[in-house]
Formats: sequence, C-alpha cells, structure tokens
Amino acid sequence: MKSILFADDTVLVRSDNNLGKLQNLVNHEMTKVMDWLTANKLSLNISKTKYMLTTNKHVSTESFVINANRKRIERTVPWCNCR
Repeated sequence: MKSILFADDTVLVRSDNNLGKLQNLVNHEMTKVMDWLTANKLSLNISKTKYMLTTNKHVSTESFVINANRKRIERTVPWCNCR
C-alpha cells in the first residue's frame, strides 16, 4: 500500500483488478495500520476517516466495505465533472 503524508493527514492508496481481493487487502492493511497506531500510542479518528473507491468498470460496488477496529469507515464519492 502506498502512503502519502501531508502535515497530520495521510492518504493510503491501493489498487487491484479484483474488487473482492482489493477489499480483503485494504482491510488487512487497515488492521496493520491500527496495530501500528496502538503500539505507538496513537489513535485514528474514525468519524473523520473516509475512503474513496474509483473504477472504470461497470460493476456494483455497493458491498465494498472497509473497517477499522470493527467500525465501518465511511465511503465518499469521487468528484467528477462528467460531461
């Protein structure tokens, strides 16, 4: 997973051609992130945490869920000026 850091914000980026595999990979990585935060006496404000899923395929993404400490992370929609 690629990370991009700016001040106190972090963006994690992951891609895969298979949505099911992507969901499993991201949830596994989130578990590792949460373990690292706990080990370093840090926390993640879940209410301010969002994820974005983008795809160029016409597939249903409704069942795609990312969790952190058994709490669902809110999904945001990508901005699109699609004309």
